[in-house]
Amino acid sequence: MDDKLNRIPCGYLSLSHENRILAVNQTLLDLLCYDHHVLRGQPVDFILTSSSRMFFRIYFTPLILLNTKVDEMFLTLQTSLGTEIPVLLNAVRRDIDGIAHHECVLFPIHRQREYEQRINQAEAAAVNARHQLKFILAELEDKKQSLAHLEAQINDMKNQ
Repeated sequence: MDDKLNRIPCGYLSLSHENRILAVNQTLLDLLCYDHHVLRGQPVDFILTSSSRMFFRIYFTPLILLNTKVDEMFLTLQTSLGTEIPVLLNAVRRDIDGIAHHECVLFPIHRQREYEQRINQAEAAAVNARHQLKFILAELEDKKQSLAHLEAQINDMKNQ
């Protein structure tokens, strides 16, 4: 693997048609805390969480065979230390010397999860604020009706 590919700011993974790891760049090795010799030849399942293994088996293989590419597949990788890393995977199927390979790039998306959580929190706060506003407006309407009723009573007393 050339040095540029080895150090690009995303993970690179080359898989055999049986989804075994043929090559992995240093960026991904550093992210996963593995040495190259440990991953080479392993099934890709080796670096996926159990839920991502299932998702990968169900969707990746059919998509790559039908479309020759996969775009923005969300997976969770597991490091040698057991830490989970959410990633987006893009892949293409290429024939190299007559043998099918799946070339994949993986983009860690730690910050996207943070952003999504913040958006969800903001949406929940907005829903809560709308409920509070409806309650306050209903109270205000009730107070206006009470005031109108009292004003009517005062006017009746003045007219007597």
